[in-house]
Amino acid sequence: MSVRQTPGLEYATVLTRVDLFAGLDRVTLAKLAAHLEIVSVDAGAAVVRQGDPGDAFYVVVKGAFGVYVAPPEGEESRVNALGPGAPFGEMALLTGRPRSASVRAETPAEVLRLERGRFLDLVRREPQIGLALAATLCERLRRAHVPSADVSEAVTAGPDVRTPAIVMPAARPARRPTFGTAGIAVAAAVVLGTWLTSAPSGLTPAGWRAVGTLVAAVPILALDAVPEGILALALTAAWVLGGVAPVSVALSGFASTSWVLLVSVLVLGAAIAASGLLYRIALWIVAHSRGGFAGQVAALTVGGVLIGPAVPNATGRVTLIAPALGELVDALGYAPGSLQAAGLAMATLIGFGQMVGVFLTSSTTALLVFAVLPAETRRDLSWLTWAAHAAPTSVILLGGLVSVVIWLYRPQGAERAMQPRSGALALQRALLGPPSRAERLSLLAAIALVLGFVTQPWHRIEPGWIAALTLGALALTGVVNGETLRSVNWSFVLLFGTLASLSAVFGRAGVDHWMAGVVSAAVQGLAGVPVVFVAVVTVLCFAVSLVLRWQAAAPLLTIALAPVAAAAGISPFVVGLVTLIACNGFFLPYQSTTYLALYHGTGGGLFTHRQARVAALAYGVCTLLALCASVPVWRAMGLL
Repeated sequence: MSVRQTPGLEYATVLTRVDLFAGLDRVTLAKLAAHLEIVSVDAGAAVVRQGDPGDAFYVVVKGAFGVYVAPPEGEESRVNALGPGAPFGEMALLTGRPRSASVRAETPAEVLRLERGRFLDLVRREPQIGLALAATLCERLRRAHVPSADVSEAVTAGPDVRTPAIVMPAARPARRPTFGTAGIAVAAAVVLGTWLTSAPSGLTPAGWRAVGTLVAAVPILALDAVPEGILALALTAAWVLGGVAPVSVALSGFASTSWVLLVSVLVLGAAIAASGLLYRIALWIVAHSRGGFAGQVAALTVGGVLIGPAVPNATGRVTLIAPALGELVDALGYAPGSLQAAGLAMATLIGFGQMVGVFLTSSTTALLVFAVLPAETRRDLSWLTWAAHAAPTSVILLGGLVSVVIWLYRPQGAERAMQPRSGALALQRALLGPPSRAERLSLLAAIALVLGFVTQPWHRIEPGWIAALTLGALALTGVVNGETLRSVNWSFVLLFGTLASLSAVFGRAGVDHWMAGVVSAAVQGLAGVPVVFVAVVTVLCFAVSLVLRWQAAAPLLTIALAPVAAAAGISPFVVGLVTLIACNGFFLPYQSTTYLALYHGTGGGLFTHRQARVAALAYGVCTLLALCASVPVWRAMGLL
């Protein structure tokens, strides 16, 4: 008597035996499996035909196939046989060349299909997949000495047949690259204008130059003219060479515990993601959601919020779950492009990408906003007090968004509990296998990190040092290594350190007091009515986010408005939280890298921009209402 394997485990066993995937680790292979389709083939049916475009790659799971070649003149002949575990059509992934042979099923069979377009999109996000496949193909060609258009479909060719070039997908161009030069030109004009003209009344020459360099950075950030790290170093050089601040002040942000916290949590997040723990949790969430469509939406949003403190990169969180989301939609029977598919996508975006202010470590931008708050405000904030002060807005915003998504994208007619059809989720989980040592250690580290943050009022250790100690422990176990460090966005780390220095630079140059006076005069009547002030700042953030990315807009607006709020008796924390949440809109696709990661991570066919725009508008309305509704609670907390 034998026990039959589950489809997921059966397919996983086949995939792990394919030499083409030999260079992929289990997490990467699971991500690739999210893009595979399970196709049943009748006996005698052709899967590919000679001369057809090479649009997909296949792996035989069950049954037997014959490979047939028809010469230009003559009858078709059978040249090869393929059984379970045999791949065919792999060169089509990289070259797109026409098929060199036909492959027909000789018995009822099943194959796993990977469409070329989805493969290329996956390679753009996971380059190691393309490199591993290319290396395996090159080695196979070297051993076989068969310069064919497709190794598994090949027949012996003459020596004059040339091996087709492997065409890797071109990198996507940066956002609006043609405007990069214009951005640099505008920045140069601003710097020259402020450095060669007299300072306004009440501002020192050094302060005027500090303002000029900051304003010059805006078009560069808005148009992606240069990498963030290079801009950060250029700003620091301008401050020092222009006499705005000495080196110790210009680099003070890099000596702060906020910078230590950012670097530590980025490395920890990279280690947790690389271990496969986050991907496993994401698969578990989508596989165990209950309660129909409403339960699925709630599970995705709440799961994303809970994962946030340990993995602060919102775009990274969305990128990891996006492939699994596509399979969840298929398994539940929702058609790609349907209202329900779009609703689950928006729930994922909200939970994993938009709820960035719940905890101090829910996003790197939250850490950056914290770093630019006045020193006295930072002293009163811990990880726990941040969560407590943000709780009113977080609860209202999350509840409102979940309700809106359920209402707007609900299934029409009676909901039906549907069993998974494709087994793709089971395949991914089977490929991951049991939790590895790295996953278990990463989970312990994440729990220890959050517990350390929560208990800060008792042990009085700053979050930066808690994260650094946790990082050191993971490094001793080997979970964190040189490869982990290479995966961190060091360009953003440089920008963070420079922006974290802004408060000290502006304070030395007297810009903070001057700016407070200027802005106070413009919004004097508003600051006296907190709810109106919060509403106006929220709308201002919506407008600024159309031009400037969230990661830059939130800290810059916090720097400008925090002194005004403090003068009116409003805690600068309130300004920081408002800018953090309100600048994170996705009214237009280009605004949000998190939104783009979800859209492209699901293949671009799960939902449309038009469908998402409804959720984007709902996010704006719910954000405005949640922030304004939090004002009475903040007053009770003593923040107003």
